[in-house]
Amino acid sequence: MSSSSSLVTRVRRRRFVLAVSALALALSAATVSHAQVQGASQDRDVIEITVDVAEDLGGKFVPTLVKPEHTQPERGAFYVTEGRVFPGGTIQGDGADFNPYRIGHVGVWISRGTHLVSASDIPAADWWAHTAQLFVLGRQGKEMMASEGLEGSGALTRVVTGGAGNYVGFIGEQRTTFLGFNPTGGVNLRVTFVLRKMVR
Repeated sequence: MSSSSSLVTRVRRRRFVLAVSALALALSAATVSHAQVQGASQDRDVIEITVDVAEDLGGKFVPTLVKPEHTQPERGAFYVTEGRVFPGGTIQGDGADFNPYRIGHVGVWISRGTHLVSASDIPAADWWAHTAQLFVLGRQGKEMMASEGLEGSGALTRVVTGGAGNYVGFIGEQRTTFLGFNPTGGVNLRVTFVLRKMVR
């Protein structure tokens, strides 16, 4: 390897490390349960971040009905909902007693999507909806990550489509585990982002 290409490699690595450090500082140590660079080569560097989500179904869920005579959302019905983001591991067990408005949240989660099953088929169905999710993190709301994919029971993998703030240029996977339902009827989720910097 030539000295010039070696220098470029070192500069790229340093920029990546600085971006990771800035990300961790922006969210604070409480927000990032696990963030580290993994892999030996620069195109395999990965960041993993885990957070918990508690949806407010009673106050933030707004559905539409496919037909006027329907009494519940059916397949094809649209909805938007919202919840709060907490440091990973905050929700214990299924979170049946977890209040989405307890202190300690580090961001807001917004999900809009389309039902794949009737509301009465939740939680028995594997896949409940196809959605776009937005995670707005930090006090000023400048740190964001967006994903698209399925919501449902068990563990599912979604596509991270991009981000803002210190997440600019990162893509990857969102691994979501359904924990249970909180007192509002909303879902409790554990979400791990596996992010990689796009190569330009």
